[in-house]
Amino acid sequence: MARQKGLLKLTGTIGGINFYVVNGVGFARNAGGGFNGDAIRHQPNMQRVRENASEFGHCSKVKKAFRLALMPFLLGYKHSKLHARMMTLFTSIKALDTTSERGSRRVGEGLQTAKGRQLLHTFEFTPQHKMLNAVLCHSNFNWPLQVLSITEFSAKLYPYPKAATHVSLTLGILDFNFDTLESSLKVAPTYFLEVSSAASSFEIAMDTVMATDFVGIAVLGLRFYEVIDDEVYGLNAMVGVRLLDVRV
Repeated sequence: MARQKGLLKLTGTIGGINFYVVNGVGFARNAGGGFNGDAIRHQPNMQRVRENASEFGHCSKVKKAFRLALMPFLLGYKHSKLHARMMTLFTSIKALDTTSERGSRRVGEGLQTAKGRQLLHTFEFTPQHKMLNAVLCHSNFNWPLQVLSITEFSAKLYPYPKAATHVSLTLGILDFNFDTLESSLKVAPTYFLEVSSAASSFEIAMDTVMATDFVGIAVLGLRFYEVIDDEVYGLNAMVGVRLLDVRV
């Protein structure tokens, strides 16, 4: 059994393949044996398929909403595998929900576990980013004060786009409701460094501490710029995004 991809979901039989939709998720399999969408929705022996489809649809909605919530950080970042990797992340967190019945397991419940929060915290939205990894190694995040302290960091030691003259670091606090998929994001003033600058220590802080009512997530974004005669040009190359902390 395979899932249908794309915006248009087919139903019926074409060329010996049955196409059907369950809970908004499209599936396809070889025709035969009276297997169709109506059977999937109603036959008792198709219960496991219905359960899987329901949970897959939930994780897909969470993935979309979470990615949109982080769009100010991910803007310009293009990677063909990010969608699949995020789906794997949220299905893994959903599987940690031991309080709900199969078919109704939810990502939000999975995040109530230490393992679920660890999976989200350590997920690499932009993998293999040497400069961002170096920043994290030189930093410490204080959640109560919502201050990121960075010690003796030198940007010139790490790869950057040829046109870049500056790198920016942006701290954000995201409050995400994994039940309603609503969210709010507050961003600290962006800190700029020349890519050729020597090692320095500095802090990035929110103007005011943001209280979170649901799942609180600290985000760090890295982006490169070209500055020419006081004109600033953003570069989409080598965008970096990581989570600093996850609190429930």
